[in-house]
Amino acid sequence: MVVRACELAGENTYEQTWCVFDKDDFSNENFNKAIEIANSNGISVAYSNQAFEYWILLHLNDHQGGKMHRSLYEKKINSKLKSFGLCYNKDRHKQITEQLFEFLIGYNHNNQRRVDLAITRAKRNYNQFDHTNPAQEESSTTVFKLVEELLKHE
Repeated sequence: MVVRACELAGENTYEQTWCVFDKDDFSNENFNKAIEIANSNGISVAYSNQAFEYWILLHLNDHQGGKMHRSLYEKKINSKLKSFGLCYNKDRHKQITEQLFEFLIGYNHNNQRRVDLAITRAKRNYNQFDHTNPAQEESSTTVFKLVEELLKHE
């Protein structure tokens, strides 16, 4: 995916090019190499270790980082969404419904935007690491970097 993003970026003129991917079961070497290739080619990365669902979870739960297997994310997310009548189903190609999207960018009971909480939590967890071996930085995500860029245009 990163190699293809590099090819596409070379074929066109873009202000920014981003590649979004998960650690999943990729080897530590391949995961770290993908980040290195992207960075050396001017491609920004929004990765999640272990899975994108970690980013969603941070909107709902103040997970402090540390290892949490991706098989647990969907259940934890849905336990938090249940009282709002919402559900996340990763088997549907990780589709975020319009209702779920609005909820995630909306406000919680303390009048805080959930997306702002997720950014703060993701940054805190990300900053616990030295970034010399992202494959070992579980649980963490850099999706907040992409979202911050997108929020500049709201």
